[in-house]
Amino acid sequence: MAYLGTKSFGELQEKDKVILPFQESRLKSGAYELSLGSEVFRTDSKDKKKEILKENKEQVKINPGQFALLLTDEVLNIPLDKIAFISIKAKIKLRGLVNVSGFHVDPGFKGKLVFSVYNAGASQISLEKGEPCFLIWLAELSEKEKETYNGEHKNQVNIPLRYVDDLTKEDSELASPNALLKKINDNQKELIAKIGLIEKDQTAKDYLIKTAVGLGIIILFKFAFDWFAYDNGFKKGIELKQKEILNDSIINKLILEKKTLIFEIDSLNKIKADRTKK
Repeated sequence: MAYLGTKSFGELQEKDKVILPFQESRLKSGAYELSLGSEVFRTDSKDKKKEILKENKEQVKINPGQFALLLTDEVLNIPLDKIAFISIKAKIKLRGLVNVSGFHVDPGFKGKLVFSVYNAGASQISLEKGEPCFLIWLAELSEKEKETYNGEHKNQVNIPLRYVDDLTKEDSELASPNALLKKINDNQKELIAKIGLIEKDQTAKDYLIKTAVGLGIIILFKFAFDWFAYDNGFKKGIELKQKEILNDSIINKLILEKKTLIFEIDSLNKIKADRTKK
């Protein structure tokens, strides 16, 4: 398989009208420069719809970490005995724009190309309608294909809506650092909020535990104090009672001795009185 040089490419263009519209100045070093057409789609567009570039040199800005679908201005008509290879121009690739779609065009294909690109750079990349952005090479097949291209991109002149829908699905996961970073930041904020709630809950639990422990200590201390006071009072009460009983016993003994003494005195007085009468 050999690539067509500039001269062969030009001759084929005159014969089969491979690229329309065609500008001879864009055929260089065996490759033709395809330009950005009127339809684009960006994954971070506000309304999540295709954008139409109406005026020539109207700009589209692809932000870092975002995908875009870009339609060529030219319609291709690849012969059955040729295969095409496509790429993004080096000056744009060096700014970080990467082609993530196919890299070849089938024999017999007719229609416009849709480039799926990704801004892997750190800065915004601006492109203009009509600007030469892509390259296409033609290569000779060893034998001619029998059937023309009949795939899903046959006679393609617009960006297919199914591609837009696939990139805007709510459950679609884009391999975008920006999208991933946003998710990480959102998850981090959610995690910090949850940690804050957990810390508040834990602080409340710690406060309740400390309060309960403190109350328990106070209750135990009071119980011990009351028990000590009760025990001490009980002992003192017994001691006082014993003293009271002892005092009562002494008093009763003295009263008894007093009565005995009074009785003896009375007895002596009677004896004395009887002796006086005699």
